[in-house]
Amino acid sequence: MQDQSFSSILTRMQQSFSELAGFSPDDASDIGMRLKVLAGEVFSLYHAFDWLKNQVFPQTAQGEFLDLHAKQRGLSRKPALSASGSLAFSRQNPLPYDLTIPAGTIVSTDGDHPLQFATSVPAVLKAGYASVSVAAKALAPGADSNAALGAVCVLVTPPPGIEACVNDTPFSGGVDAESDDGLRARLLQSYAQVSNGTNPQFYRSFAMQFDGIQSAGVVPREDGPGTVSLYLAARGGVPDSALLAEIQSQLNELREINVTVSVKPAVQKSIRLACYLQPLAPYSFDDIKPLCDQALAGYFASLSVGEPFVMAHLGRALLETGAVRNYRFYSVSADTAVASTEIAVPGVVTWTKMTSSV
Repeated sequence: MQDQSFSSILTRMQQSFSELAGFSPDDASDIGMRLKVLAGEVFSLYHAFDWLKNQVFPQTAQGEFLDLHAKQRGLSRKPALSASGSLAFSRQNPLPYDLTIPAGTIVSTDGDHPLQFATSVPAVLKAGYASVSVAAKALAPGADSNAALGAVCVLVTPPPGIEACVNDTPFSGGVDAESDDGLRARLLQSYAQVSNGTNPQFYRSFAMQFDGIQSAGVVPREDGPGTVSLYLAARGGVPDSALLAEIQSQLNELREINVTVSVKPAVQKSIRLACYLQPLAPYSFDDIKPLCDQALAGYFASLSVGEPFVMAHLGRALLETGAVRNYRFYSVSADTAVASTEIAVPGVVTWTKMTSSV
Protein backbone atom coordinates (compact mmCIF):
# COMPACT_ATOMS: atom_id res chain seq x y z
CA MET A 1 0.00 0.00 0.00
CA GLN A 2 1.28 3.44 -0.92
CA ASP A 3 2.41 5.89 1.75
CA GLN A 4 -0.51 8.26 2.37
CA SER A 5 1.41 11.00 4.19
CA PHE A 6 1.04 14.58 2.92
CA SER A 7 4.62 14.76 1.61
CA SER A 8 4.28 11.44 -0.28
CA ILE A 9 0.99 12.51 -1.88
CA LEU A 10 2.48 15.87 -2.91
CA THR A 11 5.60 14.20 -4.34
CA ARG A 12 3.53 11.81 -6.45
CA MET A 13 1.35 14.67 -7.75
CA GLN A 14 4.43 16.74 -8.66
CA GLN A 15 6.01 13.77 -10.45
CA SER A 16 2.82 13.07 -12.40
CA PHE A 17 2.54 16.73 -13.41
CA SER A 18 6.17 16.80 -14.57
CA GLU A 19 5.70 13.67 -16.68
CA LEU A 20 2.57 15.06 -18.34
CA ALA A 21 3.62 18.71 -18.72
CA GLY A 22 7.30 18.19 -19.44
CA PHE A 23 8.53 20.57 -16.74
CA SER A 24 8.51 20.78 -12.94
CA PRO A 25 6.41 23.54 -11.37
CA ASP A 26 8.14 25.96 -9.02
CA ASP A 27 6.96 25.75 -5.40
CA ALA A 28 6.15 29.47 -5.41
CA SER A 29 4.26 29.34 -8.71
CA ASP A 30 0.48 29.28 -9.03
CA ILE A 31 0.55 25.61 -10.10
CA GLY A 32 2.94 24.67 -7.28
CA MET A 33 0.65 26.21 -4.66
CA ARG A 34 -2.41 24.57 -6.19
CA LEU A 35 -0.74 21.17 -6.02
CA LYS A 36 -0.01 21.71 -2.30
CA VAL A 37 -3.61 22.69 -1.59
CA LEU A 38 -4.95 19.73 -3.55
CA ALA A 39 -2.47 17.35 -1.84
CA GLY A 40 -3.72 18.60 1.55
CA GLU A 41 -7.32 17.86 0.60
CA VAL A 42 -6.43 14.38 -0.69
CA PHE A 43 -4.49 13.73 2.53
CA SER A 44 -7.56 14.73 4.60
CA LEU A 45 -9.76 12.52 2.44
CA TYR A 46 -7.54 9.48 3.02
CA HIS A 47 -7.73 10.03 6.77
CA ALA A 48 -11.51 10.42 6.59
CA PHE A 49 -11.73 7.08 4.77
CA ASP A 50 -9.55 5.41 7.42
CA TRP A 51 -11.71 6.84 10.20
CA LEU A 52 -14.91 5.75 8.43
CA LYS A 53 -13.51 2.25 7.91
CA ASN A 54 -13.02 1.94 11.66
CA GLN A 55 -16.61 2.98 12.37
CA VAL A 56 -18.05 0.37 9.98
CA PHE A 57 -17.05 -2.56 12.22
CA PRO A 58 -18.02 -3.03 15.88
CA GLN A 59 -14.49 -4.24 16.69
CA THR A 60 -13.08 -0.75 15.97
CA ALA A 61 -16.07 1.64 16.15
CA GLN A 62 -16.06 4.35 18.80
CA GLY A 63 -18.49 6.68 20.54
CA GLU A 64 -21.86 7.26 18.91
CA PHE A 65 -21.05 4.87 16.04
CA LEU A 66 -20.42 2.06 18.51
CA ASP A 67 -23.78 2.97 20.09
CA LEU A 68 -25.44 2.51 16.70
CA HIS A 69 -23.87 -0.94 16.29
CA ALA A 70 -25.10 -1.84 19.78
CA LYS A 71 -28.65 -0.72 18.97
CA GLN A 72 -28.71 -3.19 16.09
CA ARG A 73 -28.32 -5.90 18.73
CA GLY A 74 -30.81 -4.37 21.15
CA LEU A 75 -28.07 -3.04 23.43
CA SER A 76 -27.40 0.44 24.78
CA ARG A 77 -24.58 2.09 26.68
CA LYS A 78 -25.11 2.12 30.44
CA PRO A 79 -25.19 5.66 31.84
CA ALA A 80 -23.26 6.95 34.84
CA LEU A 81 -24.99 6.38 38.18
CA SER A 82 -24.89 8.48 41.36
CA ALA A 83 -23.83 7.02 44.69
CA SER A 84 -26.48 6.73 47.39
CA GLY A 85 -26.32 6.49 51.16
CA SER A 86 -27.71 8.30 54.18
CA LEU A 87 -26.99 11.50 56.10
CA ALA A 88 -27.41 11.93 59.83
CA PHE A 89 -28.55 15.47 60.78
CA SER A 90 -28.07 16.37 64.43
CA ARG A 91 -28.01 18.89 67.24
CA GLN A 92 -25.98 18.89 70.44
CA ASN A 93 -29.08 19.48 72.55
CA PRO A 94 -32.56 18.20 71.57
CA LEU A 95 -35.38 20.73 71.13
CA PRO A 96 -38.94 20.54 72.48
CA TYR A 97 -40.37 20.89 68.95
CA ASP A 98 -39.94 19.20 65.56
CA LEU A 99 -37.41 20.40 62.98
CA THR A 100 -38.11 19.90 59.28
CA ILE A 101 -35.33 18.82 56.92
CA PRO A 102 -36.52 19.48 53.34
CA ALA A 103 -35.83 17.15 50.45
CA GLY A 104 -32.91 18.50 48.45
CA THR A 105 -30.92 19.68 51.47
CA ILE A 106 -27.30 19.76 50.28
CA VAL A 107 -24.27 18.51 52.20
CA SER A 108 -20.75 18.16 50.79
CA THR A 109 -17.37 16.67 51.47
CA ASP A 110 -14.52 18.83 52.69
CA GLY A 111 -11.46 19.79 50.66
CA ASP A 112 -10.55 21.66 47.49
CA HIS A 113 -12.87 19.63 45.24
CA PRO A 114 -15.98 18.90 47.32
CA LEU A 115 -18.64 16.43 46.24
CA GLN A 116 -22.23 17.45 46.89
CA PHE A 117 -25.03 15.20 48.11
CA ALA A 118 -28.73 15.98 48.54
CA THR A 119 -31.44 14.38 50.64
CA SER A 120 -33.87 12.34 48.55
CA VAL A 121 -36.92 12.73 50.81
CA PRO A 122 -38.08 15.19 53.47
CA ALA A 123 -37.48 14.24 57.09
CA VAL A 124 -38.31 15.47 60.59
CA LEU A 125 -36.03 15.64 63.61
CA LYS A 126 -38.57 14.83 66.30
CA ALA A 127 -38.85 16.83 69.51
CA GLY A 128 -36.62 15.36 72.17
CA TYR A 129 -34.30 13.63 69.69
CA ALA A 130 -30.75 14.71 68.83
CA SER A 131 -30.37 13.20 65.35
CA VAL A 132 -32.23 11.73 62.40
CA SER A 133 -30.95 9.74 59.41
CA VAL A 134 -32.15 10.62 55.89
CA ALA A 135 -31.62 8.87 52.54
CA ALA A 136 -29.47 10.92 50.17
CA LYS A 137 -27.87 10.77 46.75
CA ALA A 138 -24.88 12.37 45.03
CA LEU A 139 -25.76 15.30 42.77
CA ALA A 140 -23.16 14.33 40.16
CA PRO A 141 -23.04 10.77 38.81
CA GLY A 142 -19.90 8.71 38.40
CA ALA A 143 -17.47 6.60 40.39
CA ASP A 144 -16.11 9.76 42.03
CA SER A 145 -19.43 10.20 43.85
CA ASN A 146 -18.67 7.27 46.17
CA ALA A 147 -17.67 8.49 49.62
CA ALA A 148 -16.31 6.80 52.73
CA LEU A 149 -18.09 6.74 56.07
CA GLY A 150 -17.92 10.17 57.71
CA ALA A 151 -16.55 11.97 54.64
CA VAL A 152 -19.69 14.04 53.93
CA CYS A 153 -19.79 16.61 56.71
CA VAL A 154 -20.18 20.18 55.38
CA LEU A 155 -23.69 21.69 55.51
CA VAL A 156 -24.18 23.67 52.30
CA THR A 157 -27.87 24.50 52.78
CA PRO A 158 -28.34 23.99 56.54
CA PRO A 159 -31.97 23.65 57.68
CA PRO A 160 -32.84 26.02 60.56
CA GLY A 161 -31.94 24.48 63.90
CA ILE A 162 -29.62 21.78 62.49
CA GLU A 163 -26.07 22.10 63.80
CA ALA A 164 -24.17 19.23 62.17
CA CYS A 165 -24.40 16.51 59.55
CA VAL A 166 -22.31 13.49 58.61
CA ASN A 167 -22.93 10.44 56.44
CA ASP A 168 -23.61 7.53 58.78
CA THR A 169 -23.22 5.02 55.94
CA PRO A 170 -20.74 5.00 53.05
CA PHE A 171 -22.04 6.42 49.78
CA SER A 172 -21.77 3.62 47.23
CA GLY A 173 -23.15 2.54 43.89
CA GLY A 174 -21.68 5.42 41.90
CA VAL A 175 -20.32 4.25 38.54
CA ASP A 176 -19.02 5.97 35.43
CA ALA A 177 -20.82 5.69 32.12
CA GLU A 178 -19.97 2.46 30.32
CA SER A 179 -16.77 2.79 28.34
CA ASP A 180 -16.36 1.91 24.68
CA ASP A 181 -14.41 -1.19 25.70
CA GLY A 182 -17.16 -2.33 28.06
CA LEU A 183 -19.93 -1.82 25.53
CA ARG A 184 -17.84 -3.43 22.78
CA ALA A 185 -17.26 -6.52 24.92
CA ARG A 186 -21.02 -6.95 25.48
CA LEU A 187 -21.70 -6.32 21.80
CA LEU A 188 -19.18 -8.88 20.57
CA GLN A 189 -20.48 -11.40 23.11
CA SER A 190 -23.97 -10.95 21.67
CA TYR A 191 -22.60 -12.06 18.30
CA ALA A 192 -20.62 -14.96 19.76
CA GLN A 193 -23.50 -16.27 21.89
CA VAL A 194 -26.72 -15.53 20.09
CA SER A 195 -29.82 -15.28 22.28
CA ASN A 196 -32.67 -17.48 21.06
CA GLY A 197 -35.20 -16.65 23.77
CA THR A 198 -34.56 -19.86 25.71
CA ASN A 199 -30.81 -20.32 26.21
CA PRO A 200 -28.71 -18.88 29.08
CA GLN A 201 -27.53 -16.01 26.88
CA PHE A 202 -31.11 -14.77 26.61
CA TYR A 203 -31.41 -14.37 30.37
CA ARG A 204 -27.92 -12.93 30.70
CA SER A 205 -28.45 -10.38 27.92
CA PHE A 206 -31.84 -9.37 29.29
CA ALA A 207 -30.46 -8.67 32.76
CA MET A 208 -27.40 -6.83 31.47
CA GLN A 209 -29.51 -4.17 29.76
CA PHE A 210 -30.56 -2.76 33.15
CA ASP A 211 -28.62 0.17 34.57
CA GLY A 212 -26.79 -0.94 37.69
CA ILE A 213 -26.19 -4.52 36.51
CA GLN A 214 -22.58 -5.19 35.56
CA SER A 215 -22.52 -8.98 35.24
CA ALA A 216 -24.75 -12.02 35.45
CA GLY A 217 -24.39 -15.74 36.03
CA VAL A 218 -27.00 -18.18 34.70
CA VAL A 219 -27.51 -21.60 36.28
CA PRO A 220 -30.02 -23.79 34.37
CA ARG A 221 -31.98 -26.42 36.32
CA GLU A 222 -30.54 -25.31 39.66
CA ASP A 223 -33.82 -26.14 41.43
CA GLY A 224 -34.72 -29.03 39.15
CA PRO A 225 -36.02 -29.41 35.57
CA GLY A 226 -37.77 -26.34 34.21
CA THR A 227 -35.92 -23.87 36.48
CA VAL A 228 -33.37 -21.16 35.75
CA SER A 229 -31.49 -19.15 38.38
CA LEU A 230 -30.05 -15.77 37.46
CA TYR A 231 -27.34 -14.39 39.78
CA LEU A 232 -26.74 -10.67 39.29
CA ALA A 233 -23.99 -8.32 40.42
CA ALA A 234 -23.52 -4.57 40.39
CA ARG A 235 -20.11 -2.93 40.13
CA GLY A 236 -18.13 -4.31 43.05
CA GLY A 237 -21.17 -5.70 44.89
CA VAL A 238 -24.80 -6.71 44.54
CA PRO A 239 -27.79 -4.75 43.14
CA ASP A 240 -30.47 -3.34 45.43
CA SER A 241 -33.61 -5.36 46.05
CA ALA A 242 -35.86 -2.99 44.07
CA LEU A 243 -33.85 -3.51 40.89
CA LEU A 244 -33.84 -7.29 41.38
CA ALA A 245 -37.60 -7.23 41.86
CA GLU A 246 -38.07 -5.23 38.65
CA ILE A 247 -35.97 -7.69 36.64
CA GLN A 248 -37.85 -10.61 38.19
CA SER A 249 -41.19 -9.04 37.28
CA GLN A 250 -40.24 -8.50 33.65
CA LEU A 251 -38.74 -11.96 33.27
CA ASN A 252 -41.92 -13.51 34.65
CA GLU A 253 -43.69 -12.10 31.61
CA LEU A 254 -41.00 -13.10 29.09
CA ARG A 255 -40.02 -16.53 30.38
CA GLU A 256 -40.79 -19.71 28.49
CA ILE A 257 -43.89 -21.72 29.29
CA ASN A 258 -43.42 -24.08 32.24
CA VAL A 259 -40.10 -22.46 33.19
CA THR A 260 -39.54 -20.87 36.59
CA VAL A 261 -36.98 -18.06 36.66
CA SER A 262 -35.42 -16.96 39.94
CA VAL A 263 -33.53 -13.65 40.06
CA LYS A 264 -31.05 -13.52 42.92
CA PRO A 265 -28.16 -11.35 44.06
CA ALA A 266 -24.77 -12.90 43.41
CA VAL A 267 -23.29 -14.52 46.48
CA GLN A 268 -20.46 -12.31 47.73
CA LYS A 269 -17.26 -14.28 48.26
CA SER A 270 -15.05 -12.32 50.63
CA ILE A 271 -11.33 -12.35 49.87
CA ARG A 272 -9.23 -11.56 52.92
CA LEU A 273 -6.01 -9.80 51.97
CA ALA A 274 -2.81 -8.86 53.75
CA CYS A 275 0.01 -7.33 51.79
CA TYR A 276 3.47 -5.88 52.38
CA LEU A 277 4.01 -2.60 50.51
CA GLN A 278 7.23 -0.81 49.65
CA PRO A 279 6.75 2.85 48.65
CA LEU A 280 8.42 4.28 45.60
CA ALA A 281 10.44 7.40 46.39
CA PRO A 282 9.48 10.10 47.21
CA TYR A 283 6.21 8.60 48.53
CA SER A 284 5.79 7.50 52.14
CA PHE A 285 3.88 4.47 53.36
CA ASP A 286 1.03 6.74 54.52
CA ASP A 287 0.94 8.31 51.04
CA ILE A 288 0.48 5.04 49.20
CA LYS A 289 -2.13 3.41 51.45
CA PRO A 290 -5.10 5.43 50.08
CA LEU A 291 -3.81 4.90 46.53
CA CYS A 292 -3.67 1.15 47.14
CA ASP A 293 -7.18 1.26 48.61
CA GLN A 294 -8.40 2.86 45.37
CA ALA A 295 -6.52 0.34 43.23
CA LEU A 296 -7.98 -2.53 45.28
CA ALA A 297 -11.52 -1.15 44.95
CA GLY A 298 -11.08 -0.63 41.22
CA TYR A 299 -9.83 -4.17 40.67
CA PHE A 300 -12.68 -5.82 42.57
CA ALA A 301 -15.19 -3.51 40.87
CA SER A 302 -14.00 -4.81 37.49
CA LEU A 303 -14.74 -8.45 38.36
CA SER A 304 -17.80 -10.24 37.03
CA VAL A 305 -19.93 -13.03 38.44
CA GLY A 306 -17.89 -16.22 38.36
CA GLU A 307 -14.61 -14.42 37.57
CA PRO A 308 -11.74 -15.63 39.77
CA PHE A 309 -9.58 -13.47 41.99
CA VAL A 310 -6.12 -13.35 40.39
CA MET A 311 -3.23 -12.18 42.55
CA ALA A 312 -1.14 -10.99 39.61
CA HIS A 313 -3.95 -8.75 38.35
CA LEU A 314 -4.32 -7.05 41.71
CA GLY A 315 -0.55 -6.71 41.94
CA ARG A 316 -0.50 -5.01 38.55
CA ALA A 317 -3.16 -2.58 39.75
CA LEU A 318 -1.01 -1.74 42.78
CA LEU A 319 2.07 -1.10 40.64
CA GLU A 320 0.06 1.03 38.21
CA THR A 321 -0.59 3.55 41.00
CA GLY A 322 2.93 4.77 40.24
CA ALA A 323 3.70 4.96 43.96
CA VAL A 324 4.43 1.31 44.82
CA ARG A 325 7.94 -0.04 44.26
CA ASN A 326 7.22 -3.58 45.44
CA TYR A 327 4.55 -5.67 47.15
CA ARG A 328 4.03 -9.15 48.56
CA PHE A 329 0.84 -10.86 49.67
CA TYR A 330 1.15 -12.89 52.84
CA SER A 331 -2.44 -13.93 53.61
CA VAL A 332 -3.30 -15.14 50.11
CA SER A 333 -0.99 -17.72 48.63
CA ALA A 334 -2.87 -18.55 45.45
CA ASP A 335 -5.55 -17.37 43.06
CA THR A 336 -9.10 -17.95 44.30
CA ALA A 337 -11.72 -19.70 42.19
CA VAL A 338 -15.22 -18.22 42.21
CA ALA A 339 -18.37 -20.19 41.44
CA SER A 340 -20.78 -19.15 38.69
CA THR A 341 -23.14 -17.89 41.41
CA GLU A 342 -20.54 -15.80 43.25
CA ILE A 343 -18.72 -12.51 42.93
CA ALA A 344 -15.42 -11.80 44.65
CA VAL A 345 -15.42 -8.82 47.04
CA PRO A 346 -12.70 -7.52 49.37
CA GLY A 347 -12.83 -8.75 52.95
CA VAL A 348 -10.55 -7.54 55.72
CA VAL A 349 -7.61 -5.76 54.07
CA THR A 350 -4.33 -5.14 55.86
CA TRP A 351 -1.48 -3.08 54.42
CA THR A 352 1.91 -3.49 56.14
CA LYS A 353 5.07 -1.54 55.44
CA MET A 354 7.71 -3.70 53.80
CA THR A 355 11.06 -3.62 55.54
CA SER A 356 14.48 -4.77 54.39
CA SER A 357 14.10 -7.93 56.47
CA VAL A 358 10.95 -9.00 54.60
